[in-house]
Amino acid sequence: MLKIRVFLLSILFLPVNVLAQVTIAPTNLFLEENSRFGTFMVINGTNTPQEVTVEFSFGYFATDEDGNKNFVTDDETMEQEYSIANNVRAFPQNFVLATGARQIVRLRINAPRDLEEKTYWARIETTTTAESPPVELGASESVSAEIGIKFKQITGLFYKVGNTTTGIEIDNITSDINREEGKLFVKTNFQKLGNSPFLGTVNSRIMDSSGKEVLNSSLSTSFYVNSIHAQEFDISDLPNGTYTVNVEFVTERNDISESDLVQMSPVTSTTTFSIQ
Repeated sequence: MLKIRVFLLSILFLPVNVLAQVTIAPTNLFLEENSRFGTFMVINGTNTPQEVTVEFSFGYFATDEDGNKNFVTDDETMEQEYSIANNVRAFPQNFVLATGARQIVRLRINAPRDLEEKTYWARIETTTTAESPPVELGASESVSAEIGIKFKQITGLFYKVGNTTTGIEIDNITSDINREEGKLFVKTNFQKLGNSPFLGTVNSRIMDSSGKEVLNSSLSTSFYVNSIHAQEFDISDLPNGTYTVNVEFVTERNDISESDLVQMSPVTSTTTFSIQ
Protein backbone atom coordinates (compact mmCIF):
# COMPACT_ATOMS: atom_id res chain seq x y z
CA MET A 1 0.00 0.00 0.00
CA LEU A 2 1.34 3.39 -0.95
CA LYS A 3 0.46 5.79 1.84
CA ILE A 4 1.11 9.45 1.24
CA ARG A 5 0.63 12.03 3.94
CA VAL A 6 -0.44 15.32 2.47
CA PHE A 7 0.15 18.42 4.60
CA LEU A 8 -2.14 21.39 4.14
CA LEU A 9 -0.50 24.60 5.30
CA SER A 10 -2.40 27.48 6.82
CA ILE A 11 -0.60 30.74 7.48
CA LEU A 12 -1.79 32.59 10.56
CA PHE A 13 -0.55 36.09 11.31
CA LEU A 14 -0.73 36.33 15.08
CA PRO A 15 0.63 38.67 17.75
CA VAL A 16 3.61 37.37 19.65
CA ASN A 17 2.80 34.93 22.48
CA VAL A 18 -0.91 34.66 21.58
CA LEU A 19 -0.88 30.88 21.73
CA ALA A 20 1.93 30.59 24.30
CA GLN A 21 3.53 27.95 22.09
CA VAL A 22 6.51 29.37 20.26
CA THR A 23 7.69 32.47 22.12
CA ILE A 24 9.85 35.29 20.76
CA ALA A 25 11.70 37.74 22.98
CA PRO A 26 12.09 40.65 22.91
CA THR A 27 9.11 41.86 20.87
CA ASN A 28 11.04 44.95 19.73
CA LEU A 29 14.76 45.10 19.03
CA PHE A 30 16.76 48.35 18.91
CA LEU A 31 20.17 48.69 17.26
CA GLU A 32 22.42 51.69 16.65
CA GLU A 33 25.04 52.56 14.05
CA ASN A 34 27.89 51.95 16.50
CA SER A 35 26.46 48.55 17.43
CA ARG A 36 25.21 46.76 14.34
CA PHE A 37 24.64 43.41 16.00
CA GLY A 38 21.65 42.22 17.99
CA THR A 39 19.97 39.04 19.16
CA PHE A 40 16.54 37.68 19.90
CA MET A 41 15.43 34.33 21.26
CA VAL A 42 12.97 31.76 19.92
CA ILE A 43 11.59 29.31 22.51
CA ASN A 44 9.67 26.17 21.56
CA GLY A 45 6.97 25.55 24.15
CA THR A 46 5.11 23.00 22.04
CA ASN A 47 5.30 19.21 22.27
CA THR A 48 6.68 18.83 18.73
CA PRO A 49 9.89 19.99 17.01
CA GLN A 50 9.37 23.21 15.03
CA GLU A 51 10.78 24.26 11.68
CA VAL A 52 11.69 27.95 11.98
CA THR A 53 12.36 30.53 9.26
CA VAL A 54 13.41 34.16 9.84
CA GLU A 55 12.76 36.79 7.17
CA PHE A 56 12.53 40.58 6.99
CA SER A 57 10.05 42.95 5.38
CA PHE A 58 8.92 46.57 5.58
CA GLY A 59 5.61 48.04 6.67
CA TYR A 60 4.00 50.45 9.08
CA PHE A 61 0.67 51.30 10.67
CA ALA A 62 -1.45 54.17 9.38
CA THR A 63 -4.98 55.26 10.25
CA ASP A 64 -8.09 56.11 8.27
CA GLU A 65 -10.33 59.14 8.88
CA ASP A 66 -12.06 57.31 11.73
CA GLY A 67 -8.81 56.43 13.50
CA ASN A 68 -8.91 52.76 12.54
CA LYS A 69 -5.41 51.34 12.10
CA ASN A 70 -4.37 49.49 8.97
CA PHE A 71 -1.04 48.00 8.01
CA VAL A 72 0.67 49.48 4.94
CA THR A 73 3.11 47.31 2.97
CA ASP A 74 3.06 48.93 -0.48
CA ASP A 75 4.33 52.46 0.18
CA GLU A 76 7.45 52.64 -1.98
CA THR A 77 8.29 56.19 -0.92
CA MET A 78 8.33 55.34 2.78
CA GLU A 79 10.15 52.09 2.12
CA GLN A 80 12.91 53.83 0.19
CA GLU A 81 13.33 56.40 2.96
CA TYR A 82 13.06 54.26 6.10
CA SER A 83 13.43 50.55 5.31
CA ILE A 84 16.37 48.55 6.65
CA ALA A 85 14.82 45.21 5.64
CA ASN A 86 17.22 44.56 2.76
CA ASN A 87 20.26 45.24 4.94
CA VAL A 88 19.60 42.73 7.73
CA ARG A 89 20.86 39.16 7.96
CA ALA A 90 19.82 36.50 10.47
CA PHE A 91 22.10 33.70 11.74
CA PRO A 92 20.71 31.08 11.60
CA GLN A 93 17.93 31.93 9.17
CA ASN A 94 16.45 28.42 8.99
CA PHE A 95 16.60 25.83 11.76
CA VAL A 96 14.69 23.09 13.58
CA LEU A 97 13.93 23.73 17.24
CA ALA A 98 13.44 20.69 19.46
CA THR A 99 10.64 20.50 22.01
CA GLY A 100 11.42 22.74 24.98
CA ALA A 101 14.56 24.09 23.30
CA ARG A 102 15.55 27.69 22.69
CA GLN A 103 17.63 29.27 19.95
CA ILE A 104 19.42 32.61 19.95
CA VAL A 105 19.14 34.28 16.54
CA ARG A 106 21.86 36.82 15.79
CA LEU A 107 21.17 39.80 13.55
CA ARG A 108 23.69 41.85 11.62
CA ILE A 109 23.05 45.18 9.91
CA ASN A 110 24.98 45.56 6.64
CA ALA A 111 23.96 49.15 5.95
CA PRO A 112 26.05 51.86 4.26
CA ARG A 113 28.08 54.09 6.58
CA ASP A 114 26.68 57.29 5.09
CA LEU A 115 23.01 56.81 5.98
CA GLU A 116 21.04 59.94 6.84
CA GLU A 117 20.34 60.57 10.50
CA LYS A 118 16.99 59.01 11.41
CA THR A 119 15.44 55.78 12.69
CA TYR A 120 15.08 53.01 10.12
CA TRP A 121 12.98 49.94 10.70
CA ALA A 122 11.91 46.51 9.47
CA ARG A 123 9.55 43.70 10.47
CA ILE A 124 11.14 40.50 11.72
CA GLU A 125 8.93 37.67 10.43
CA THR A 126 9.50 34.46 12.37
CA THR A 127 7.55 31.59 10.81
CA THR A 128 7.15 28.26 12.62
CA THR A 129 5.47 24.99 11.70
CA ALA A 130 5.59 21.49 13.14
CA GLU A 131 8.41 19.47 11.61
CA SER A 132 7.16 17.40 8.68
CA PRO A 133 7.33 13.61 9.14
CA PRO A 134 8.78 11.48 6.33
CA VAL A 135 6.56 10.07 3.56
CA GLU A 136 5.39 6.54 4.40
CA LEU A 137 5.33 3.79 1.76
CA GLY A 138 3.16 0.69 1.81
CA ALA A 139 1.96 -2.12 -0.45
CA SER A 140 -1.17 -0.47 -1.84
CA GLU A 141 -2.28 3.07 -2.51
CA SER A 142 -4.15 5.30 -0.10
CA VAL A 143 -3.91 8.92 0.82
CA SER A 144 -4.45 10.50 4.22
CA ALA A 145 -4.33 14.19 4.99
CA GLU A 146 -2.99 16.00 8.01
CA ILE A 147 -3.14 19.73 8.60
CA GLY A 148 0.09 21.53 9.39
CA ILE A 149 -0.45 25.05 10.71
CA LYS A 150 2.13 27.68 9.95
CA PHE A 151 2.40 30.61 12.37
CA LYS A 152 4.01 33.89 11.37
CA GLN A 153 4.88 36.14 14.30
CA ILE A 154 5.88 39.75 13.69
CA THR A 155 8.34 41.64 15.87
CA GLY A 156 9.96 45.03 15.36
CA LEU A 157 13.52 45.98 14.44
CA PHE A 158 14.59 49.63 14.77
CA TYR A 159 17.97 50.97 13.66
CA LYS A 160 18.91 54.41 14.99
CA VAL A 161 21.47 56.50 13.10
CA GLY A 162 22.86 59.78 14.41
CA ASN A 163 20.60 62.38 16.01
CA THR A 164 17.12 60.86 16.17
CA THR A 165 14.04 62.93 16.97
CA THR A 166 10.31 62.45 17.18
CA GLY A 167 7.36 64.66 18.01
CA ILE A 168 3.61 65.12 17.93
CA GLU A 169 1.76 68.28 16.93
CA ILE A 170 -1.96 68.10 17.67
CA ASP A 171 -4.13 69.84 15.09
CA ASN A 172 -7.50 69.37 16.77
CA ILE A 173 -9.61 67.14 19.01
CA THR A 174 -13.24 66.37 18.21
CA SER A 175 -15.85 64.61 20.33
CA ASP A 176 -19.09 62.96 19.28
CA ILE A 177 -21.76 61.54 21.58
CA ASN A 178 -23.98 58.58 20.71
CA ARG A 179 -26.78 59.13 23.19
CA GLU A 180 -28.58 55.87 22.43
CA GLU A 181 -25.51 53.79 23.25
CA GLY A 182 -24.13 56.13 25.91
CA LYS A 183 -20.79 56.38 24.12
CA LEU A 184 -18.34 59.23 23.63
CA PHE A 185 -16.00 59.08 20.62
CA VAL A 186 -12.89 61.24 20.79
CA LYS A 187 -10.68 61.74 17.73
CA THR A 188 -7.31 63.48 17.93
CA ASN A 189 -5.93 64.64 14.59
CA PHE A 190 -2.15 65.18 14.70
CA GLN A 191 1.07 65.45 12.74
CA LYS A 192 4.00 63.14 13.41
CA LEU A 193 7.19 65.22 13.56
CA GLY A 194 10.89 64.37 13.54
CA ASN A 195 12.89 61.69 11.76
CA SER A 196 11.75 58.73 13.86
CA PRO A 197 8.49 56.94 14.69
CA PHE A 198 6.57 57.87 17.82
CA LEU A 199 6.71 54.89 20.18
CA GLY A 200 4.86 55.71 23.34
CA THR A 201 1.55 55.98 25.14
CA VAL A 202 -1.58 58.05 24.62
CA ASN A 203 -3.27 58.97 27.91
CA SER A 204 -6.87 60.16 27.71
CA ARG A 205 -8.76 61.60 30.68
CA ILE A 206 -12.24 62.98 31.21
CA MET A 207 -12.77 65.50 34.02
CA ASP A 208 -15.96 67.05 35.35
CA SER A 209 -16.56 70.78 35.88
CA SER A 210 -14.73 70.67 39.24
CA GLY A 211 -11.60 69.17 37.66
CA LYS A 212 -12.17 65.72 39.13
CA GLU A 213 -11.13 62.84 36.88
CA VAL A 214 -14.11 60.58 36.13
CA LEU A 215 -12.79 58.37 33.31
CA ASN A 216 -9.36 57.54 31.90
CA SER A 217 -7.65 55.34 29.34
CA SER A 218 -4.02 54.59 28.41
CA LEU A 219 -2.90 52.95 25.19
CA SER A 220 0.65 51.92 24.29
CA THR A 221 1.02 52.46 20.57
CA SER A 222 3.21 53.58 17.68
CA PHE A 223 2.74 56.19 14.97
CA TYR A 224 4.86 56.46 11.84
CA VAL A 225 3.00 59.14 9.86
CA ASN A 226 0.39 61.85 10.41
CA SER A 227 -2.56 60.04 11.96
CA ILE A 228 -5.82 60.16 13.89
CA HIS A 229 -6.02 58.62 17.35
CA ALA A 230 -9.52 57.40 18.22
CA GLN A 231 -10.75 56.63 21.73
CA GLU A 232 -14.17 55.41 22.89
CA PHE A 233 -15.59 56.01 26.37
CA ASP A 234 -18.69 54.65 28.06
CA ILE A 235 -20.38 57.74 29.52
CA SER A 236 -23.74 56.15 30.30
CA ASP A 237 -23.18 56.59 34.06
CA LEU A 238 -22.07 60.22 33.92
CA PRO A 239 -24.56 62.86 35.11
CA ASN A 240 -25.52 65.86 33.00
CA GLY A 241 -22.92 68.58 32.87
CA THR A 242 -19.90 69.96 31.04
CA TYR A 243 -16.76 67.83 30.83
CA THR A 244 -13.18 68.30 29.66
CA VAL A 245 -11.29 65.73 27.59
CA ASN A 246 -7.49 65.78 28.02
CA VAL A 247 -5.35 63.84 25.53
CA GLU A 248 -1.62 63.44 26.22
CA PHE A 249 1.13 61.85 24.10
CA VAL A 250 4.20 60.64 26.05
CA THR A 251 7.24 58.61 25.00
CA GLU A 252 6.81 55.96 27.68
CA ARG A 253 6.13 52.26 27.20
CA ASN A 254 5.95 49.45 29.76
CA ASP A 255 7.38 47.00 27.23
CA ILE A 256 10.29 49.16 26.00
CA SER A 257 13.12 50.61 28.07
CA GLU A 258 13.47 54.39 28.29
CA SER A 259 16.95 54.27 26.75
CA ASP A 260 15.60 52.62 23.58
CA LEU A 261 12.80 55.11 23.01
CA VAL A 262 13.37 58.29 21.00
CA GLN A 263 12.27 60.89 23.54
CA MET A 264 10.12 64.01 23.27
CA SER A 265 8.41 66.34 25.73
CA PRO A 266 4.81 65.38 26.56
CA VAL A 267 2.20 66.92 24.25
CA THR A 268 -1.28 67.69 25.58
CA SER A 269 -4.48 69.16 24.22
CA THR A 270 -8.06 69.44 25.47
CA THR A 271 -11.63 69.81 24.30
CA THR A 272 -15.01 69.96 26.04
CA PHE A 273 -18.39 68.28 25.65
CA SER A 274 -21.72 68.49 27.41
CA ILE A 275 -24.26 65.90 28.54
CA GLN A 276 -27.79 67.26 28.73
